[in-house]
Amino acid sequence: AGLPDDVDVDARLGTGRDRTTRAVVAALADVPSARRPPGTAFAYSNAGYVCLALAVELAAGQALPAFAEERLFAPLGMRDTVFWPGPGPVPPAGVPLSPPRPAPLSLGDGGMWSTANDLMRWSRGMNDDVLDIAARVQTPGRLDDGRPLDYGWGVGIRTHAGHDVYRHGGGWSDVRLLHARIPARRTSLLVVALRDHSDRRVVLADALITRLCG
Repeated sequence: AGLPDDVDVDARLGTGRDRTTRAVVAALADVPSARRPPGTAFAYSNAGYVCLALAVELAAGQALPAFAEERLFAPLGMRDTVFWPGPGPVPPAGVPLSPPRPAPLSLGDGGMWSTANDLMRWSRGMNDDVLDIAARVQTPGRLDDGRPLDYGWGVGIRTHAGHDVYRHGGGWSDVRLLHARIPARRTSLLVVALRDHSDRRVVLADALITRLCG
């Protein structure tokens, strides 16, 4: 999309402040655009997902938390999942981050609170294509010159032992997570590492995927 790099956006946000959608958009307006023309290169963009969430709200005519509850979470039985924009740092049933950190209140790149059980419900729903969106989500993107990417709509696209594997990971504060689905095996895995700043979850997930695809 040619948006500024996340590191430049985050520098404008500063430290010790809650990360809100309003703050991210204000930072975007204050940062020069990236040197890459739109469509010429792939770069993961947290700010881009914030913009996408705003686009969804405009198209749907409702706030993202309500839209997601109606179209995604409720149909899949994800009763303990919610998008939380504040004003408090955590939703009513949420567990505060430890150690305390600025709250992840921006929607799209984050702001979603869930449980391991609900994330596995998401996995089963995607593997069974309950929402009729799997084909779109799992289709690799392409640059304007036709070059394919190893990334779809919010998921990395990999192949392991002949099986398609769809995965994504991330972290906030001292929590690290990696989620992967293997539809052909009708199985999924979720690795959640508490109080961890490393990438050990990736090594563990790779080993589990090797075992599951064997």
